[in-house]
Amino acid sequence: MGMSLARIFGIALDVLFGVRESCPACGRLGSANSLCSECMDLIPMARPPICSVCGTPLRGGAGRGDAEREVCAGCRGIRHYFECARAPAIYEGAAREHVHDLKYRARVEIVPGLSRMMALLAVRTGMADKCDSAVPVPLHPDKLARRGFNQAELLARSVAMLLGIPVIPEALSRRASTGTQTFLDRRRRRDNVLRAFVCDEPARVAGRTVLLIDDVITSGATADGCARALLRSGASKVRVLAFAVSVADERDWAPSRNSFGGAVVS
Repeated sequence: MGMSLARIFGIALDVLFGVRESCPACGRLGSANSLCSECMDLIPMARPPICSVCGTPLRGGAGRGDAEREVCAGCRGIRHYFECARAPAIYEGAAREHVHDLKYRARVEIVPGLSRMMALLAVRTGMADKCDSAVPVPLHPDKLARRGFNQAELLARSVAMLLGIPVIPEALSRRASTGTQTFLDRRRRRDNVLRAFVCDEPARVAGRTVLLIDDVITSGATADGCARALLRSGASKVRVLAFAVSVADERDWAPSRNSFGGAVVS
């Protein structure tokens, strides 16, 4: 209700005093290209320690290895096709709402704010170094026809512009519909999608380090399927960048102990 009232109030101000820039998420006065500080405070951020492979936050020593090579339980038993994956936010709370707003409510005005967070992370962590192009994770044609747009492509175009690299929007296509992956475990997700993607523009990715863009990283299965197709077409490396990373797999969320001996989730 608060966000709706803010949006209505913003429209009223525009009518009275002319259009002014506002936060694309809540409508408060701010920049149209980034989320306001109030909205940013609501987003759960993916803070260290994180898995050095998939970017999932680790808790209570769930990883194994030195500080630079902590690896989550899910990645220890899988050899990924992508080099690494990162996301600035955890797929919970406000971050989940933003993703749903974009995908299911066509709130495309939030793309600049989300992509800005992604691009800043890519620069800060060095992921953007030597990346030659950005490629979005494709939707199956049937889903694309129903939704009318590919949210990963919108994010990829914006991230690529911020990083100053070209985007190849049709580099990948999805040749098989895998249905929902929500209730599948990591291995079944991986088997389901590993061969679902094909690279349609091999000449444009050959010898390049590709920044693969998606909205959410869950098990990494979709990213692996895309990375496999790109590598088979000659790409040298694939790095994955998304807005949010899922932490639904409890194996990666080992509880820590507080000073009273009880389990806590930090």
